[in-house]
Amino acid sequence: MKKVLLSSMILLMTIASQGYAKQSSQFGGRVAPDSPTVFKAGKNKVWFYSEGTKVVGNLYVPSNYKKGRKYTAIVVVGPKGAVKEQTAGIYAKKLSKKGFVTLVIDHRTYGESGGEPRHYENPYMKIEDVKNATSYIGSLNIVNKNKIAMLGVCNGGGFGAAAAIYDGRVKAYASVSGLFDLRSQIVNGKAGDKANLLKIMKQSTKARQKYFETGKVEYIKQMPNVDKNSNQLRKEAYEYYCTSRGLCPNYGENKMAVMSRDTRRSFEITNQLSLLSPRPYLAIAGTKALTLGLSKAAVKRANEPKELFLIEGATHVALYDIDKYVNQAINKLDKFYKKLKDTSNSKK
Repeated sequence: MKKVLLSSMILLMTIASQGYAKQSSQFGGRVAPDSPTVFKAGKNKVWFYSEGTKVVGNLYVPSNYKKGRKYTAIVVVGPKGAVKEQTAGIYAKKLSKKGFVTLVIDHRTYGESGGEPRHYENPYMKIEDVKNATSYIGSLNIVNKNKIAMLGVCNGGGFGAAAAIYDGRVKAYASVSGLFDLRSQIVNGKAGDKANLLKIMKQSTKARQKYFETGKVEYIKQMPNVDKNSNQLRKEAYEYYCTSRGLCPNYGENKMAVMSRDTRRSFEITNQLSLLSPRPYLAIAGTKALTLGLSKAAVKRANEPKELFLIEGATHVALYDIDKYVNQAINKLDKFYKKLKDTSNSKK
């Protein structure tokens, strides 16, 4: 009888420990066991888990790939609501042609990645995805783990910075048309800004309560319609995301969960950029970008080594996909990332 009881206890303890191991392995992230481990030159579809949810990405391998060689790797973080086939994918592909291994993902709740509710625009969730993307790329035998870098475009400039600042694996960081402070777009000292924020919070938290109680999600347009009174950036964004220029099948519907809005407007990382040093920071912006001031403020807050590289005539969204401007950014990024040194053998 004692032997039976002992065997039963051991069996229950084993089952419990296996369950705990499964849960804990998914808390931060892990490599999906069925994701490819052998890669070809060019685009490779890959996947991993971020906080228990499947994240799908495209891994770009240099065309001159040689077996046994370890490459500098770059995680590319895209704009708000974007998917891997859009601007971040353009940069990832072009940089791979310069000799880097690059990774771009669909964040959770977007594109081919899992997660509910769909189109949930949560900066802090995205930051965790970026950190897990860094873990994933660092697990590959074609990557030099001591030469991992990051690039953020638009909103991804802020999300990528927030990930890179507190992740010692990231040895260099760059932004293109970076947005680092989403709070100041609403609360900026102008008359009525606090009332505007209160309105957003009220709408967002009402939608959050509804989702909690009913499971129903309220949505607004990710890229609102524009008219003659819309500012330059809104017009540019609409032209990119809502026309054949930037639309792609994986983008899905032009929508964002209303309950995202309060969390989104709490994000601000500019005042922490000084913590990235001594790792180098490069900010790239267009001279005609409505958001140029944000890149200037970011560089001002950052410590050395740092650089602001301006592309003459480029607007914010022109740096998404117009070769005339994007290729200038790629050439600058190529030089920036190739300065990265393997410090694994340096003295501490």
